This record gives sequence, C-alpha cells and structure tokens, in this order.
Amino acid sequence: MTRVSGVPLFLKDLNCHCIDPNKDFVLNPAAWTNPAPGTWGAAAPFHGDFRYERRPTEQMSFGRIFRVREKMSLQVRAEFFNIFNRTYLANPSLTVPTQPQARNAAGLPTSGWGYINSTSLYSQPRNGQLVARFTF
Repeated sequence: MTRVSGVPLFLKDLNCHCIDPNKDFVLNPAAWTNPAPGTWGAAAPFHGDFRYERRPTEQMSFGRIFRVREKMSLQVRAEFFNIFNRTYLANPSLTVPTQPQARNAAGLPTSGWGYINSTSLYSQPRNGQLVARFTF
C-alpha cells in the first residue's frame, strides 16, 4: 500500500479517551491507496506517526528496613503493579485498508480497517506482592 500524503492516518485522536468501539472506526482507509497494477508500492518501511494510543504502566512500592541487631536486619516490601487498575481498548484491526468497514443490523462495527473489537480489552489486573527478606 502507498501512503497518501496530506491525509490523516486516524479518524479520531487516539489519546482523547473519547473513542467508543461500538460506534467508531479509528483508522482512515483514505490514507492508503493501492499501487498501480504490476508496480511496487512506494510506502516507507516504517511510519513514525503510525502509532497507537499511549499506554502508561504505573507501579508503586514501599518498604521498611528493621534493624534487629548489629548484623541482622529484616526488610519488608510491598510492590503493586497496574496500581490504578487501568484498562485499555484492544488494538484496531490492521487487515487491508481497502477492506470495507462493515456494521451489523444494529449499527455496531463488525469488521474492516480500523475496527476495534469491543469485547477484548488490553489489561493486566491490579496485583501486588509482599516481600520479606531477613539478612544476617
């Protein structure tokens, strides 16, 4: 596929948190075009602006060291991962830009370039661990 210059790659800003996967397609099929028959595409091997939404990972830990004697100590630490329990939408489908964007009878997107499956989410549940270490 060849990239059409001047045409935005996305229909909506991916970091706005305003995307509804039950209504919206996020990738713009007009940003790509097929090369002429019998010729190679002129697209770059990498597009720096073709990235998905920002997905920060927050972790938190706290701990304490207790001195028992001169050469003995107890370290207690609690570590938490995905502390804010964030859930992200799945990546949009990257099939072929010429594949039509289809909707079912209820108007929900079902397939096509830029379709986000609303039933699959990108998420790790919040979890943590407690660590105790005795040094002597």
